[in-house]
Amino acid sequence: MSPLKVLETNILHASDVIYWLDAGTAQNEAEMLRISDSLSLQLSNRPADLQVVHSAGKTAFIRPPMNEILFGLPTEADKQRPPLPSYPLAGVVSDPQGRYNPRSFSITAGNGNGHGLRIYRSPLGTRFGPSGGLIGTLRFDSSGEGVPWALLTLVVTTAIGTPLTFRCQADGNGDFMLSMNRLPPLPEGIDNFSATLGIAAMESASADQPLDPAELVAMNLGDLDSDDTFSASINLTVIPGKVRLLRSSSQEFLAVQPS
Repeated sequence: MSPLKVLETNILHASDVIYWLDAGTAQNEAEMLRISDSLSLQLSNRPADLQVVHSAGKTAFIRPPMNEILFGLPTEADKQRPPLPSYPLAGVVSDPQGRYNPRSFSITAGNGNGHGLRIYRSPLGTRFGPSGGLIGTLRFDSSGEGVPWALLTLVVTTAIGTPLTFRCQADGNGDFMLSMNRLPPLPEGIDNFSATLGIAAMESASADQPLDPAELVAMNLGDLDSDDTFSASINLTVIPGKVRLLRSSSQEFLAVQPS
């Protein structure tokens, strides 16, 4: 049998790709796992010729090739990705099952390097393991209204002095569940770990309008033990295996004030 003769080759490079990351699976973005569930994607700003290949954990984008079809087999130089024009890409990603909070995004795509975007679990999708966690409702102190899509950051100092960072995002009502899934057990002779909790939010946020967590700004939280006392971070203690309800002093919720 004579060898197959290649008459022409069409080389197609992906324009770019977004990796959808489960923000609660690691402290550092490089270690976060991709979301295994299928997400819904709606693009509001895209090139007219953009092709979208959407799958669990990632979405690839392809544009028509700039190179002409090559005759015969390509050389290694022919296979190299050529410089391609960048373009704005924006939209909203959401979970039809409600296990992850929706978010908007806006990136400059086209360089082929890929973009990791963090998605935070909703209270519905959060599970507390043997390490325990925090729960509560965020409300603005002045109005009593919920604080939609706020981002909470918990920094726990362990017995060996190594800080561990945990994050969660409130849902559209301001309800949150923060899982401390990487917290180690207490060493013998120690009753709890000390921790600090901070918040980023947006006064104009709306429950029916997802936002980009990067747009949130630092705000103040009401102290757990002192009335009418607010600060950029509040002190608390956590115990592995326990689920703690957080409320500002004399309140039924965790109070929030703009800085």
